[in-house]
Amino acid sequence: MRSRCLEKVLQNNLNSGNKVWVIGDIHGYKETLICLMNKLNLGLNDIVICLGDMIDRGPDSVGVVKLFMEKKNLYSLKGNHEEMLLTDWEKTNGFGNYSHNGFWSSIDPLLREDMVKIMKFIYCLPTEIILDKFRLVHAGYCDMPYSKCLEQQTDNERLWSRDIFTVNYPFDDRRTIIVGHTIIQNYGVMEDNKVWNSTKLLEDSRPSAIGIDTGIYLHKKENPRITAIELNSGKIISQKRVE
Repeated sequence: MRSRCLEKVLQNNLNSGNKVWVIGDIHGYKETLICLMNKLNLGLNDIVICLGDMIDRGPDSVGVVKLFMEKKNLYSLKGNHEEMLLTDWEKTNGFGNYSHNGFWSSIDPLLREDMVKIMKFIYCLPTEIILDKFRLVHAGYCDMPYSKCLEQQTDNERLWSRDIFTVNYPFDDRRTIIVGHTIIQNYGVMEDNKVWNSTKLLEDSRPSAIGIDTGIYLHKKENPRITAIELNSGKIISQKRVE
């Protein structure tokens, strides 16, 4: 599912020379997210968009989602953990037994009306954004033998596939695909302010894919952090976990 309106907003921002920061998986670590955004020195017209997985695993999933609901220039895609929350809601109507670091982890008291508002917000999130030079998607796409083109792939592929890290060709000849979902420490990227870049290049020599999920919930020895990349400049900024 795309949001043509959001795509237009993002592309216009890029064309105007404003910053568009893309953030990887947050997983309920609100304080780390706030520290990262402070590092970005956001201007009045700058935009931040998360690739999904705002929730689950950290101490304040509700606080993270509320931040994206309330702040003017914050947007998000849907991730597989948001999709799992939607599935859980269908089964339990929000009355399930939830852990302190699960879908509904919250520093503040959690009200039923807040849960309903959050579910409506998450339900409407897009699963991919297509711009002139970039595709933004939570997980990626499946290897082409399973489909004839990207447009025929489903949200299941966009939310769950990890093939983008192993294919030997660019999925999109014109656009760099930026993904979260797969922790790049698995590919040896341990340093701050670093992301995973595919060795398969586009005609303009840009990487065909970039991975920015830097494992915010990992053990401290694996340098858990949240990372952002700015689309116009390619600048990368990360923030170590503070919780």
